[in-house]
Amino acid sequence: MTAEQFSMFETESPAKKSAGSSISVNKTINGKQQNVFDHWLIPVFVGEWMFGPKIQAEEIISLENTVRRNGEFDYRVKRNGKEISHQGKYLELAIPNTLIFSWTESTAPEVTSQISVQFSEAGDKTRLKLTVKLPPELDLERDRIKDTWTARCKALAEKFK
Repeated sequence: MTAEQFSMFETESPAKKSAGSSISVNKTINGKQQNVFDHWLIPVFVGEWMFGPKIQAEEIISLENTVRRNGEFDYRVKRNGKEISHQGKYLELAIPNTLIFSWTESTAPEVTSQISVQFSEAGDKTRLKLTVKLPPELDLERDRIKDTWTARCKALAEKFK
């Protein structure tokens, strides 16, 4: 028998590889658009809402970035006794409207997400729309990732109360 003939005996079709998925978080923040945008790029501000005990049990070790298109960032925290690095590259930087960057964690260095943040002015408030494009490897982590980014956006909004 040939390989093609054996295929007629297969009872299951091969699983199709997932193309990944996306999650979205929307938040209205009581701050001017430029100020809210700045909180995504200035390390001291990033450390006040993106990481640390307000988000999960962790300690900030260092926050470094180079703010420009193709500039990189490296945010390091200590969680459960382990140092974890969150790294990425700014793919698009249209101040103060759009921020798109890659996101990789040292716990899975071969897996990269893409995060897009849209900022729009609504009077003295800013409407923020965050979209995370997840690779197939993170499909099972989808809910946890959404919860983490929701908590981060909530912590950011609290900075502007």
